[in-house]
Amino acid sequence: MINKILIMCGGRGKRLGRLTEEMPKPLMKIGEKTILERKIRSYVNHGFNDFILCVGYKGDLIRKAVEEFGISCNFEFSDAGEPSGILKRLYMAKDLFEEKVILSYGDTYTDIDLLKLANVHIKSDNEATIVVAPIQNPFGLVDFDRNGKVTYFKEKPILNYYIGYAVINKAAIELVPRGVIDMSDGDGLVAFYKILVAMEKLGTFYHTGIQITFNTEEEFQNMQGKIADFYTSRDVI
Repeated sequence: MINKILIMCGGRGKRLGRLTEEMPKPLMKIGEKTILERKIRSYVNHGFNDFILCVGYKGDLIRKAVEEFGISCNFEFSDAGEPSGILKRLYMAKDLFEEKVILSYGDTYTDIDLLKLANVHIKSDNEATIVVAPIQNPFGLVDFDRNGKVTYFKEKPILNYYIGYAVINKAAIELVPRGVIDMSDGDGLVAFYKILVAMEKLGTFYHTGIQITFNTEEEFQNMQGKIADFYTSRDVI
């Protein structure tokens, strides 16, 4: 049984410019609620009540906001420092969970069935199971040879992307080399996943439902509309 969700809330969100000068990305509002509150309430609806929040940039605002959500759950906080990458934040929080944990990025919203995700991982022999989703590339992809002749062309292909959700075994995290743990941003996590690929211990969970994330102001505005459409079509808090 996996009963804890670890939410990454420590990033700076530099590509959002002025929008994150005074607040971290998870506290940006989608309608009347922050994306973090929407995520947590969705997880509670799935039956989860124990959360680990990995803070960093303006972590004091995350702590204060969680208190003001008024959600009766168990919240624990881990602060690996503002410059830390994703893997280091995960590594520094490992003593707060037992054998396995569900990982969720604080700026990504989905309607994933978390219980199904957890069960798929538990039944496998994988050290981690990452969530992937089909996303249409907006450009045509082209390969060409040394003479400049096109050998492959595909217009706007649908590709499978990692969307910031995973189930990870604590034992695997504890074996990661220190040099990998200390890598910046998401490089360490990618290196960790590549290690598991080489070991044939990285699995996937395929998600075709809603999945929304944002890294720029334009993407944030688009996300507003997508979330609004989602909540007007479903009875979700």
